[in-house]
Amino acid sequence: MASSRWFARRVVDPVNSVAWFAMDGLWLAHQPLPAYLATAAALTTGALLLTTNRRFGRRLKDDLALNAWMWMNALWLVSDLGENPALRLAALVVGGLGVALLVVALWPIPSRRHPLGHFRKLRLPHLPTRHDH
Repeated sequence: MASSRWFARRVVDPVNSVAWFAMDGLWLAHQPLPAYLATAAALTTGALLLTTNRRFGRRLKDDLALNAWMWMNALWLVSDLGENPALRLAALVVGGLGVALLVVALWPIPSRRHPLGHFRKLRLPHLPTRHDH
């Protein structure tokens, strides 16, 4: 189990990011076939992230929200490049699901006081106020 999580974080996650970036870039460049191939790679690696993180918890919730966002992008891409406006509505529905999954992922749970604790390093330093004197 630990080796699959290591593989997911060290290999699958970066490949997913590259595929997703390629998908969006090729979509922007109006290159349908390469964009569809990159979309397939992004969705496949996104699914791999879910299957290697079967333990329910913070990471799985994040991966579920990420996959909803990828599927929203993929449906929007196919709607745009394939000139199929009906898929734009499906993209909006999946986007709504993604918002719900993000809310669940950010919702504080009793065992975790800081749902955004992984952003701790981004906090601004404490600035003195007039009450600190």
